[in-house]
Amino acid sequence: MPLVRLESGNLSSRVYQTIREALINGHFEPGTRLKIGALAEELGTSITPVREAIFRLVSEQALVMSAATSVQVPYLSPDALREIRCIRMELEGLAAAQAALRITNGQIRELEAIQRRFVAAVRTDAKQASMHNREFHFALLRIAAMPKLEVIVENLWTLMGPLLSVFHDTVPVHRIAGKDHPHYDVLAAMRAHDPARARDAIVRDIDWGKLVEAWLLEKDRGETEPVA
Repeated sequence: MPLVRLESGNLSSRVYQTIREALINGHFEPGTRLKIGALAEELGTSITPVREAIFRLVSEQALVMSAATSVQVPYLSPDALREIRCIRMELEGLAAAQAALRITNGQIRELEAIQRRFVAAVRTDAKQASMHNREFHFALLRIAAMPKLEVIVENLWTLMGPLLSVFHDTVPVHRIAGKDHPHYDVLAAMRAHDPARARDAIVRDIDWGKLVEAWLLEKDRGETEPVA
């Protein structure tokens, strides 16, 4: 899935947002080497705004730079991923509970539509499934109307987003697409406006991340070392 070419404007900021969203959506997998010149050509910009965006993402630990021209999507260490999972469980659990109290019927229908797109993509395209999974979680954050919390969670997704396609490749399709997926409990909690049930369901969903931590422990990464 190619990146979208950008028009003129505040290119540095827009290039940053484009690459950051690609990381969140699992567009780039861990270990992917990013070439500044190739990204500039794909986005239709000069090298300068791409380089500025890359440096900003490196400062946020979303990318790693081992040399002036060597930029890579990092493998998180299992400990780092575990820390992110625990933080997400607390913050997204809080947001889901708040969303259950605020959600409208129209927003419930929106979540249901996202879930249908997610399940359809699971069977055919792991990266597309990752994007719709992120869409489901971010819709809950938006409904909760907690913008400061949303910013914190989005930063965490920038770090762990590249592993989402790994997750959807690792977990059997029938487990993700089945009716026992925690997203369905989230939806039921939203319809019932039950904050405790909503929190529990989203926490169970995030807790599946333990499977990726196990994958990281078992994977032979050769020369690529996990980063904290």
